[in-house]
Amino acid sequence: MEPERGLLRVRRHDAVVALTGEVDLTTSDLLRSELALACASGDGDVVVDFTGLTFIGSSGLHVLIETAEALGERRLVLLGGGWAAYVVNLLGLTLQFPNIVVGQ
Repeated sequence: MEPERGLLRVRRHDAVVALTGEVDLTTSDLLRSELALACASGDGDVVVDFTGLTFIGSSGLHVLIETAEALGERRLVLLGGGWAAYVVNLLGLTLQFPNIVVGQ
């Protein structure tokens, strides 16, 4: 079942956040709040599962950058590939922010 346009569903379990749908200007605050909770849940990596993500806009990328900066030495691990991982790699975010890791 395809998510409705503009809809973002987030499932979080401790420091793992799974996304389904789109991250844009209208949904980036939801992502921000869920990632803040994931960061506060422990002192290890924060994992974002992009498997169900169909779009990420600049506001969503900004949230990822904010999260990476807040994590300091901890890693922000982006899983699932797809469009979001392509954009992160295209923009060189993993080079600018060494604690952002794109995995499969």
